[in-house]
This record gives sequence, C-alpha cells and structure tokens, in this order.
Amino acid sequence: MTTPALSAGCALLAFSPSLSLLFLIAYQKSQLIIIVTTSAFAFLLSSLLASLLWLPVPASLRTGPLIIPPAVVCQFLLRCGFVKVYHRVEAVIQKSIRKHERHEAEQVRRRQEQQRQENNNENHNRAEEGADNVAAPTSAGLSETAKLRLELNDWSCGIAAGNGFGGMHAVLLYGTLLASESSAVGTLYQDSCSFMPSLVNSAIIAFLFSILDMILMLLTFYGMRRRKDGYARNSVNVRPEGSGGASVCAGRIPLLRFPDTAWGGNLALIVAFFAHLAAGFATVPNLKQNGCLVSLPALAGVVGLTAIIFVSGVSGHFLPDIQGRRMGQNGLAAEAMRHED
Repeated sequence: MTTPALSAGCALLAFSPSLSLLFLIAYQKSQLIIIVTTSAFAFLLSSLLASLLWLPVPASLRTGPLIIPPAVVCQFLLRCGFVKVYHRVEAVIQKSIRKHERHEAEQVRRRQEQQRQENNNENHNRAEEGADNVAAPTSAGLSETAKLRLELNDWSCGIAAGNGFGGMHAVLLYGTLLASESSAVGTLYQDSCSFMPSLVNSAIIAFLFSILDMILMLLTFYGMRRRKDGYARNSVNVRPEGSGGASVCAGRIPLLRFPDTAWGGNLALIVAFFAHLAAGFATVPNLKQNGCLVSLPALAGVVGLTAIIFVSGVSGHFLPDIQGRRMGQNGLAAEAMRHED
C-alpha cells in the first residue's frame, strides 16, 4: 500500500499552484471565486467536447499522439469562449457601477442643496460642519465601487480564471490516480518511469501543467482584450510607471514584445495555442521505456519558455489603459491616505 507520506507529498506537489493562488488571491473575494468556479466548468466542457469528437472513432485509433491536437483545440476554444463571456459580464457590471455612481452623486447633490437651504441663516462654521457630515457617506459609497472596479482587472481575473482552469485540469489529470493509489496494495511503477513511482511522475506533470494553464489563460486574457479593444499603439510604446506593469527603460526593450494592438492579441493567442500543443507532445516520450527522462525536462522547458515569452511580451502593458490608470490612481490615493495617517 502506498504510504500516507508519499500520497500527501505528491498531492501537495500536484495541487500546490492552484491551492496557493486560491487562498492567497481569490478566497476572500466573491467575484474571483465565481470566476474560478466558472473557468473550472469551462475546462470540464472542453474535456466533454474533446470526448465527443472521439466518440465515433474506433477505440484502436484513440491512442498515441493523435489524441493531443483535438484536446488542445478544444481547450483553446473554451478558454477564448470563457474570456469572451467574461468581457460581456464585465461590460454589464461596469454599466451597473456607472449607474450606481451617478445615482449616488445625484443623491449627494440633493442632500447638499437641502443642507445649504436649511443652514442658510446659520453661521459659516456650522454650515461647514453640516457639509462635512453630508460628504462622509459619499466617500464611503464611492470607495466601495472603487474597490469593485479595482478587483475587476485583467490581472486578478486572469489569475483566478487560470487557477480554476488549471486546478480542474490537475484534478482530472492526477486526482483519479491519487485516489486509486491511496487504497491500493503496493506502489505503482510504470514502464514510462520505472525508477520513480507513478504518483511522483504524475504529480510533477500535473504541477507543470497547472503553471502552464495559468500562463495560457493570462495570454488568452491579453489576446482577447486586444482583439476586443483593437488598440492602435506602437509595439515599443511604454506606459507610464504604475499603469499596469513595470515600465521598460530605453535600451532594455525585451526580445519579444507583443504589440498593444489587435495583431498583438492574435500573436498572444497563437503563442498560447502552440505552447499548449508543444507541452502535449512533450509527454509523448512517456509511451517508451523510461520516457520520463525526456518528457519531464521537455515539459519543464516548454513551461519555462512560455513563461519567459509571456513576461517579455506583455511587460508594461498587460492591462488596458483604463484599468492601468484606475490602479495607478487608487495606488496614489492609498499612498496619500497613509501619509495623512
């Protein structure tokens, strides 16, 4: 029987990226929890779609590398579809926030006018005191909407979506093996990695794919946003510091930088698709004896290269202009409040 220590250690390794991000970023924010849940459901739909594609195919042909491209295509389509639906929901929420802010501003204006009329015959000090009493709830009301706007940005929502997508991927990829091995007699070894328990080998693969799913979802958020907004920005233009990412100084332009345009969005989506395809084919050597000696380094290399391309490609301009300005303004406001305290 597999020892509890081995099972627990492998489970922590396989699920650590998803669980860490879930508790650190999304756990206390209901909006992000909804995104995590719906993105996990999107992965389930992609798995269902890939299964339906292979349903009419004879079982003898459902093995080997041929099963990889349809699964990659289905996950790519569901990622793009999820982000597209998110953009529609985001537009509805933003419209509701603007309506709420206009309503709050109108109420404040009416209260201030009423207060001025009531205090028309009072002295100047009491009038100022009354104005302060009216303005206090306004600031609190606007701070709530500002906080909601701040949470609805492509960084936090992209990470939450990648967390759900990658977490469900890890559960389906590794959860069944973990459950079966926890109650099995002995420890399973396979020809693909005869010197390492299958629990360990599969945990490493699940760990790497969880990280890759996170990066692919962020690339999809970037790509779909640029396709939606159609920015006409030169690829070497850099936003001011604090507007959504680290600025790139002169002479330090990354080797690969996605243009902040619709074409840049298409390029990010192309990178996401082929990175996932390469990661899938990196696991093909596991069909051979001790193929993990090739597949694990190859998969790690694909994940590392994709991460480098992502960081280099979106450096300084991952967020759209309006979100970058909003985060910069909220950061300045928070800094001012700390100085006042």
